[in-house]
Amino acid sequence: MTESHEIQNLRYSRHLGLDDFTQQSQKKLATASVFIIGIGGLGTVASLYLANSGIGNIILNDYDSVDITNLPRQILFSSGDLGKNKAEIAKKKLLKFNPNINVRSLTEKLKEEKLGEMTLVVDAVLDCTDNLQSRLLINKVCIKNKKPLISGAAIRYEGHIAVFRNDIAIKSCYNCLYQQEDENIEDCEGSGILAPVAGTVGTVMATEAIKILVGKESMLDNRLWILDAKNNTNQVLKIRKSKTCQVCSL
Repeated sequence: MTESHEIQNLRYSRHLGLDDFTQQSQKKLATASVFIIGIGGLGTVASLYLANSGIGNIILNDYDSVDITNLPRQILFSSGDLGKNKAEIAKKKLLKFNPNINVRSLTEKLKEEKLGEMTLVVDAVLDCTDNLQSRLLINKVCIKNKKPLISGAAIRYEGHIAVFRNDIAIKSCYNCLYQQEDENIEDCEGSGILAPVAGTVGTVMATEAIKILVGKESMLDNRLWILDAKNNTNQVLKIRKSKTCQVCSL
């Protein structure tokens, strides 16, 4: 059952209490659409905050099932969800948190053509995947369709977040950072990860998505934010267009 206009205003009243956040800002979120690829440690957190923030249309994609090793950091799941598809379970959970939104789940591994079709119908894409091949493909279709891309990664005590405003200007891309030859980059399964680090990255990704959707500038556009939770340090690096990039230089 959806809530009345008055109840929804009360629900989002803390948003509306911000100096630069108006009723129109919340309406933009209500009509916005996001595509979240990878419903793991980053995707569960990002999707939960986006759903609770009132993003009207959320598409979730993950072909994997819930494993017991996922539970510490993939906060939408519990032991009763083991063996079930992540996107399907996340959809059910998100609609319980916020019945006023639309959530769609895609449970297959999407190839380039289907990824392209899905990115065309959304306002922003969140790459929460955990492998380089998928990240490079998502980067490619977002550039082709000129869609904003928020990319995140987490491993050990370290988190990475980058934003590419392909809808404004294509200055550089994920492929300028990493290319297919870098496929030996570690993953959290082999190197481990502290659970809250994934949550930190997912929260920042959701924040960046909201800023884009309401028309605010991101200081992470074409920049990589590296967070080190172990040593409590962070740095922001400019991502420069690579002369050899075969994706954003076309």
